Amino acid sequence: MRGNLEQLGPDRWRLRVFAGRDGTGKPRVVRRNVRGTKRQATSALAKFVADVERGQVADSHPGSVADLLDRWLAEIAPLRSAYTMREHRRSVERDIKPAIGALRLDKLSPRHLDDLYGALLARGLSSASVRRHHCIVHAALDRAVRWGTITANPADRASPPGPSRSRASAPTVRDVQRLMAVAEQHDPVMATAIALGAVTGARRGELCALRWSDIDWEKKTLLIERSLTVLHRVAMAGPTKTHARRDVAIDEMLGALLAQRQTDQQGYARKVGVALVGDPYLLSRSADGSAPCLPDGLTAGYARLAARLGINGHFHQLRHFAATVAIGSGADVRTVSGRLGHADPSVTLRVYAHAIEARDRELASILGTTVLGTVHCSPELDEADPPAPPELDSAG
Repeated sequence: MRGNLEQLGPDRWRLRVFAGRDGTGKPRVVRRNVRGTKRQATSALAKFVADVERGQVADSHPGSVADLLDRWLAEIAPLRSAYTMREHRRSVERDIKPAIGALRLDKLSPRHLDDLYGALLARGLSSASVRRHHCIVHAALDRAVRWGTITANPADRASPPGPSRSRASAPTVRDVQRLMAVAEQHDPVMATAIALGAVTGARRGELCALRWSDIDWEKKTLLIERSLTVLHRVAMAGPTKTHARRDVAIDEMLGALLAQRQTDQQGYARKVGVALVGDPYLLSRSADGSAPCLPDGLTAGYARLAARLGINGHFHQLRHFAATVAIGSGADVRTVSGRLGHADPSVTLRVYAHAIEARDRELASILGTTVLGTVHCSPELDEADPPAPPELDSAG
């Protein structure tokens, strides 16, 4: 790391140290004024360089919180989906910048953040929403610490609302069967979407992005590697929420339903007199399969169907249905996590803790009956002669 001296006057020196580059690529220089002889100033410069290398010196001109948020958003944009970036920018511009954006970065305190969270709650935002705002601020400040702009993250000492403990609700098996039965008569595309959501546990954007080439009929797997997002009325396919691809197994019954859906799509194209595009969308209402169903369309169609049958809930609950049924059947959490596309099994453990707890109680009953029920209830043991006492030696 480079540093230099500038003499300001008799026994007065300015120390300058190059401290890397900021989020926009511009060089950062930190400064410090000292008094003493040139030898003393040179020694102070060496110590100053060492402090900067250890990250113990903050930038003397760190800029504002708004500047940091802009730089952070620009840096993470290539790594996030368009939908995520839209929501991040909306939170920053609407809620965070008006409250703390003008503050100098090194003047931001945990109290400022707590006041922001309190104001957002008072406006009616949920605890989960306020925690998302906290995560945005925390991540941006973490990046500032890594850049050496500040020495500590004030969000570490802030007090955002606790995580939501609400239970992920899911429709019953009977509800899903009723929805499927009615949809098959009036809307086969919706019937296919419901079946896929309930069996694979995929997110609605992932389902809308599926094409027929994503099915491996021989291996009986479905490749999920894209998600459809609508921004400014334009649909675009991007990576999944976790930026990971996964192969989801499909059984004979779902495979047969998908094969029928493909046959119906081909028949509709012939009836209309058009050719299917090279790789049609699996969920499409267009004759040539070129236009996918949109996520909000699935949500709205499901809501109308559920209301007609007197069922409460929304399309995303099919994902919860897949998870709770899988856990209830005894599937291990890692397998369920992989099927749902969670970044880590701990997410599955947190979201579906109630289902795992119920399964654990069932397991306790099974183990208790297996071990203790045999000991206390077995007639063979009751009728057996009691064990003889141990023989004692002569010294006993």
